[in-house]
Amino acid sequence: MPELSIRGHQFQVPTGSNLLSALQAAGQPVSWSCRAGQCQSCLVQAPAQAIPAAAQRGLTPQQQAEGWLLACQCSVEHDMQLTLHDPASDGLPAQIESLERLPGDILVLRLRPLRPLRYQAGQHLTLWLSPQLGRSYSLASLPTEPLLEFHLQLHEGGAFSNQIRQAELGQRLYLGAATGHLCYDPAWHDRPLLLLARGTGLAPLQALARDALRQEHAAPIHLWHWSAAEQDCYLQQPLRELAASAPSLQLHLRTRAQFDTDLRALRIGSRNSLALLCGSPGFIEQLRRPLFMAGLAGRQIIDEAFLAPQLG
Repeated sequence: MPELSIRGHQFQVPTGSNLLSALQAAGQPVSWSCRAGQCQSCLVQAPAQAIPAAAQRGLTPQQQAEGWLLACQCSVEHDMQLTLHDPASDGLPAQIESLERLPGDILVLRLRPLRPLRYQAGQHLTLWLSPQLGRSYSLASLPTEPLLEFHLQLHEGGAFSNQIRQAELGQRLYLGAATGHLCYDPAWHDRPLLLLARGTGLAPLQALARDALRQEHAAPIHLWHWSAAEQDCYLQQPLRELAASAPSLQLHLRTRAQFDTDLRALRIGSRNSLALLCGSPGFIEQLRRPLFMAGLAGRQIIDEAFLAPQLG
C-alpha cells in the first residue's frame, strides 16, 4: 500500500484512497470546505513528485510548478511526501481596512495587501483567518484599485461568518493565489454580454462589467441581478450611478419573485452574445435551458457556481 509522509509521521493507505480523507483519518490538521476542488482550502504540497492532473486543476502555473495540489481531488496511487499549507508563510498577508454591513447580512470587506496581488477582475481566492479556517470568495474590486474588495454573505452559525463578524480594523489575514475563469477577455470587445447573478454572485460580475467598460467594450452589457423578494439589490445605488455614466450598460435589478417570469421573457439580441452566470449551482442550472432556448450554445455560456461550505 502507498505510504504517506507528513509532519514527521508515516502511515499507509489503500491504493486509490482520497488524499483529503486519508489525511483527516490520520488526524492531520488539513483545512477543507467544499470537497469539489473550487475553494482551494485543502492545499498540500508534494514537490518533485508525480501529481494527478485533476489534483492541480484550477491552480496557477506557479502553484503547479511548486508541487501544490488539492487534497480533495487527489487519488493516492504511490508513496507521497507531503507538506501542509501554512497561510502565514505560503499566503499573502493583508490588513483589514474597512468593514461595511449591508442589507441582507452582507459584509463588504476591504483589504490592503502587504505586497501587490496579481489578479483579474472577477477571479476568486481563499481568505484565511487562521491555518484551519479559510473560505473562497470572489474579488469585487479591479486590479487598478488600491484595496481588494470582497462581498461576503454571512451565514448564521457558519464558522467563517462567526469569526469575520468579530474582525477589527487593522487585523491581519492571509490570501491565497487568485484563480478562476470568470474574467473579461479583450477578445470579447464587440460581443454583447449578458451577466446574470443572484446574491453575492453580483460581486465578480459587477467587477467584470466595470473592467469591460474600462477597456472600452464596444457592445451592450446587460447586467441582471435577482435579490430576495423583500430587499433591493445590495449594490443598487453604485450600479445606477455607473449605468448613468455608461449608456452601454443596462441594469435589470429584480427580485426573486420575478425570476421565473424573467426567464420566460428572456431574449438574446445577438447570436454573438456571451452569457456569464454566477450564483448557487441551482441558480445556474435554472438558467441553462432558457439561455439555450433563447439561442445560446453551450460554449457561449460561462459560469461559476458558489458552493456552500460544508463546515459553515
